[in-house]
Amino acid sequence: MLLTRNFNILKKAVLPHKNTWQVLDTRNSEAVGARLLWGYVAIAFNRVDLERQRLVGPDRLCAEWVIKNGGGICIVDAPKRLIRDYNTLPPEHYRFKIKVIDGSGASLMKIGLEHFKGCNHIDTVIFHKCKHLESDGLDGLVHLKNTLNTLQISECDNISDDGLEVIGQMEHLKNLRIFNMRYVKDINGVLGKLKKSLPNCQIETEEAK
Repeated sequence: MLLTRNFNILKKAVLPHKNTWQVLDTRNSEAVGARLLWGYVAIAFNRVDLERQRLVGPDRLCAEWVIKNGGGICIVDAPKRLIRDYNTLPPEHYRFKIKVIDGSGASLMKIGLEHFKGCNHIDTVIFHKCKHLESDGLDGLVHLKNTLNTLQISECDNISDDGLEVIGQMEHLKNLRIFNMRYVKDINGVLGKLKKSLPNCQIETEEAK
């Protein structure tokens, strides 16, 4: 009897009140709900809109995808001007061609890289701190294998060793920079394979100074 009484006293002193658990459950539910909502939004912002693609062409749709997800682009007619504002894109009747994709910090996902299909002038791509790119998130680069000559992959934490293998298919790649890839377990092994696949490509493993 005394043991039971002492246990009840200890339980009241240590364990939260049931209302506290309700508050914690509510907070956890809100956090989970927010993550799910953001996941849906990210997918919606990355999915290819085929109807609009037919209307404005692959390059403009690709540009809209990159910019609305926080990245930037350069076009062939103005290769030094980085466009990050949706409102500064050329008018829809002007069929520009994308030259550079800068995805630094952008919420780009694997399904979004399908926007590269039909973009035949992209020669430079930067994926830096793209935390939403999945382990195999680079697979869509195959759409650029005939034009891509410069590529940077850095601080994209979800990409693993296997996820980098697709780079070996970029047969015209001349410059490759890979650094701070913390989930790549054997970076030397990956680089060794890439050097064999891309003998004419200069590979660097440090951030440009």
